[in-house]
Formats: sequence, C-alpha cells, structure tokens
Amino acid sequence: MIKNFLRKYGYYMVAIALIFAVGITAGTSGKKTQTSLVIDQTEQTNTSPVEMMCPLSSAEVIKWYSDTELFYNSTLKQWESHRAVDLASSVSNDVYAVLDGTVTDCSYSYEDGYCVTLSHGDGLFTTYCSLTNTDNIKKGQRVKRGQKIGEASTSASNESGEGAHLHFAIKLNGAFVDPSNYLTFGNK
Repeated sequence: MIKNFLRKYGYYMVAIALIFAVGITAGTSGKKTQTSLVIDQTEQTNTSPVEMMCPLSSAEVIKWYSDTELFYNSTLKQWESHRAVDLASSVSNDVYAVLDGTVTDCSYSYEDGYCVTLSHGDGLFTTYCSLTNTDNIKKGQRVKRGQKIGEASTSASNESGEGAHLHFAIKLNGAFVDPSNYLTFGNK
C-alpha cells in the first residue's frame, strides 16, 4: 500500500520538498551577512594553453564527442551519449601519449577493453581505451609526450563493430570535456 502511494505521489512529494527548501533559502538570503574572501596563493595553476599531439597518426574521427546529442551504437544497437572521440587510422594503430604524464590506471573491462589513464597535472587526465593490451605500461610509470602506450584494437566489446579504433577521453577537474577543444582532427 505504501509502495503504491510512493509510486503514484513520490515525485510530487519530492517536488514539494524542493519548493519548500528553495523558499526557506530565499527567505534567509535577504538577511545581510558579512563574508570575507580568502585567496590561497600557495598553489599555482598553470594558465598556459595545453598543446596536445594526436594520439594516432593520421587519425580520423569515426565517432565524435557529445554529452547532449545521442549517437547510435551499431554494436549495442542503442542510442547513447559519447563522452570521448573514437579515432581510427589507415596508417598505423600505434597509440601515443598526447602529453607528458603519469599512469594512474591500467585496466581491462569487457565493455571498454584495455585502458590506460594518464594524469597530466592541474586536474587534467586522458584515457585511452580499446587497446590491444597494457603489458608495456604500468601504474605509476612516467610517460613522455609521443611515447607509444599501446595499439588501437577491437578489445572494447561495446564498440567492437567499429573495427580497430582508439576510444579517447579527456577529463578536466573530474568532468568529461570534448577532446576537439584540445586537438585538431583531419576530418573536422
């Protein structure tokens, strides 16, 4: 009986609670309070533009980044967002580090295949998935820009229908960002 009530009216109860919370917040925001802003200048943030190299030679994008538009995944036969770019090359499947960094993760999952994640500092991380393996890369290892970190393959089962490719993602301060903000691709 309670389950049926919550199924039927649960959304309304949440909406009323939110409206009530906003009303309380609005009522207290009119009071004058004095706040001070303290700026910690001990930590320096790099403000120079990041210049990444392309992780594949002569790479072409076979699936673009999108966190709003849905793409059809022909392998899974479903529509989904795509918070990375999928790159393929007719020249070579060698995958290179786009910047100097430290390996923070080497892993395998059935969905994403073999993956390597690099930390580049200032909250910037790059992830390379659908690799053949991660045998030559170890967690904690320092890599240089342009250093080979693997080869593109079909190890990601959720995109294996696309053929050998690299699933390349960038995170900045914990949020996915469009790699085309950092790289120029031949077919853009």
